[in-house]
Amino acid sequence: MTQKRKVKYQQLIIIFIIYIALWLVLVPMIKSPQFPLNVDVSLSEFVPAQDILTELATIFIIILPLTSILSLLIGGYILTPIVIILHKLFFRSKNFYGIQYESHLEERRFLSLGFYPVLMSINLASIFNRPEIWGFLLESNLIADINNVWRIPALTRFFALTILLMFTYGISIFLFSPVWYLRDSGIIYTNKRKIEQSQESFNLKSLGDWFQTLLKSYAGIGAILTYIFIVYLITTSFINEWDIAVLILWFGLPFYLVLSMIPALIFNDLIRGHRINFTRKLAYKMGIKEKAITSFEFKAIE
Repeated sequence: MTQKRKVKYQQLIIIFIIYIALWLVLVPMIKSPQFPLNVDVSLSEFVPAQDILTELATIFIIILPLTSILSLLIGGYILTPIVIILHKLFFRSKNFYGIQYESHLEERRFLSLGFYPVLMSINLASIFNRPEIWGFLLESNLIADINNVWRIPALTRFFALTILLMFTYGISIFLFSPVWYLRDSGIIYTNKRKIEQSQESFNLKSLGDWFQTLLKSYAGIGAILTYIFIVYLITTSFINEWDIAVLILWFGLPFYLVLSMIPALIFNDLIRGHRINFTRKLAYKMGIKEKAITSFEFKAIE
């Protein structure tokens, strides 16, 4: 392990500790007279705790980090071979495959890897966040308490969104994990040989980037707009009753999700060598055996 990687790990660990401390500070701050909901009511039977705020902290400090690690492992080792098989099944006649062995590990930004999975998880949770499933996700006493206090379902919607995120967060990382496995392995495809005698444009792309492009449709600007709409609905409904701690809690949700992925991102990097060997051996068995050497030359137009 290089010194630069050790420093990067230390920085991420410090950020994660601050993230945990933030939750430990937010929980007692929310237990205030300005927050009229009975916080001793249980949030959901899916979370092993007895009151809303403890359950929220448990979700973001324990459940989501563990979920991200498990989803990363399971998704990477199960979906990666499926992605390779499907791509070769549909595009083999048009492309040639190879492996780039050059490594650019030190240039990677760890936290940026969590951007699209987080957007997808919020988008999926928003799609399934409907009144007909609130009763399944949330405790009936909590729904009754919310209705008694405000008589509108915006807060119910957000609590249900939080519970849904436990599932959609894991699903999103499960789906995105092959992107990281394939990118690091260096598997690329190109139509160069097929178009040498034609007028078609040259194409060279990572197999991981191709798969990420497919997933981006569920993790794009639509997810951001959906989340903004939900937060707007909640804040406009309760702006007079809520204190600053509650607003920080809700507005910071996307950032909390990214930070909760830090243990998985560190683990993902620690097993990088094993992931690369696993993926390249798979590729070799599927006929991807050639070493890809890419170079570009730019010339001025005369």
